[in-house]
Amino acid sequence: MIWPHGIVLFVIVPLLAGAINVALHSFPRLQRWVVVVALVVNLVLAVATLGEVYRGESNPGAVLVSQMGNWPAPFGITLVVDALSAVMLCVSAAVTLGVYLYALSQLERRFAGGYFHAVYPMLLLGVNFSFITGDLFNLFVAFEVMLMASYVLLCAGTTRPQLRQAYKYIILNVVASTLFVMACGFIYGHLGTLNLADLARLAAAGQIPRTAVPAILLLLVVFASKTAAFPVWYWLPDSYPTMPPAIGGLFSGLLTKVGVYALIRVFLMVFGADPDIRFIALTSLLVSSAGTMFIGVLGAVSSHGVRRILSIHVISQVGYMILGVGLGTELALAATVLYMIQHMIVKTTLFLCCGMMEKYAGGDELGQLGGLLRRDGWLAAMFLIAALSLAGLPPLSGFFGKFLLLIESLRLVPSAAGYALATVALLTSLLTLLSMVKIWSFAFWSPAPARVATALVPQRRGAAMAAIGVMVALALSVGLGAGAYLKVATVAARGILDSGDYIRAVLGESSLIGSAPLARANNAGEGEVE
Repeated sequence: MIWPHGIVLFVIVPLLAGAINVALHSFPRLQRWVVVVALVVNLVLAVATLGEVYRGESNPGAVLVSQMGNWPAPFGITLVVDALSAVMLCVSAAVTLGVYLYALSQLERRFAGGYFHAVYPMLLLGVNFSFITGDLFNLFVAFEVMLMASYVLLCAGTTRPQLRQAYKYIILNVVASTLFVMACGFIYGHLGTLNLADLARLAAAGQIPRTAVPAILLLLVVFASKTAAFPVWYWLPDSYPTMPPAIGGLFSGLLTKVGVYALIRVFLMVFGADPDIRFIALTSLLVSSAGTMFIGVLGAVSSHGVRRILSIHVISQVGYMILGVGLGTELALAATVLYMIQHMIVKTTLFLCCGMMEKYAGGDELGQLGGLLRRDGWLAAMFLIAALSLAGLPPLSGFFGKFLLLIESLRLVPSAAGYALATVALLTSLLTLLSMVKIWSFAFWSPAPARVATALVPQRRGAAMAAIGVMVALALSVGLGAGAYLKVATVAARGILDSGDYIRAVLGESSLIGSAPLARANNAGEGEVE
């Protein structure tokens, strides 16, 4: 057994792969094999860790803890994997492997050359570290590793549109990172700790001073900007469409979900026991969710480029996740986790399909596309499955999470606001379907434009279609096996809302003595949101 200390491999494996590939800069074939081996090992580790954490109905939701250097928490660096972390590690491992296999056959030399093969595992390092770190400062470090790798990948190929939009992406993230480290400093000055379990213990014991609340709520702005939530979403629609579809799919599948994960971890598990912080944060997220869903989908409906439509849809779909976090109950959070799983897979799949569509037509503008149903029936089928999953048609994967969130919105939020949220969510889903139908009708159903060279044929199509096919199969498994996925998501949600096991695993069995407010605060989420 490699657990619990084996969880450090989620950092070591991608770090080694990146370092080795820097040395192998002149040997691209060897670089590819190093990354493939690292991604496969990472996926195997993630699945095995999920199995260790989720031990079945009799004993679900174990918490794996590794204290670096044997320094006890909260004094040392703590790595923690609970049910939510394990789920996110598994899905991100599958997405990064699928995208890389696609990229090997489809990325042009000017995009895949240079240090692409060294930076790619470093992005995975940042994502993995975000999911397993046990303190706020190292969450900041993980974000920075992930963002520095994303800066390089965003500029891969150095086209003029990429570099023009890279400034906006980098400046916003530098500002957000500055606010993040400032918030960490303020919180440490007030509370004397940044360990997540220790902060959760203080919140459960009612020991968060009111002077620390503004610094804690500053994290809400930081994570909302990372998530591309309203009103700090404006950087995403311009930057994501400039990237190659493979990299755009990777970013849309992973990066915004790390922001949602941070919102769940910090404002539901860590500070969720503090009634004032909980009320302000969750109410703000409910308001933001409506704007994120509706404004995002309106932008998608009015756009005419496939990459841009898919990029803007990232924003509107994030709105559903924020809605679940804002509702804050076990069922709403489980629905959010389920929706995150399917969205990471489906959105990535759609970007990869977009890449193949561009190979046939020479571009992604709807006016350039046409006749692809006859030219590539398999691509048409896989795009349709992913598109309908994103729109939420039953029994595909997007339906179940959206349905549960609608039910919880109507059950928990007072009548007028609840109906407004449910209406926005339902209308967003309908407009998502409309925009997906628009892409389908132009690209697959309509005849090819006369000015488009219909002789274009993608190179190494089989390898790319195999990667897309595996992703579509995963998406179908989420829909057809929604009951099993929901059980795992429910265990993850329960572990977040009842943080006692997490605190005891990190700090020791005696850490919750005298912390009676824990159960009362966590149960507060079962009532109405005022």
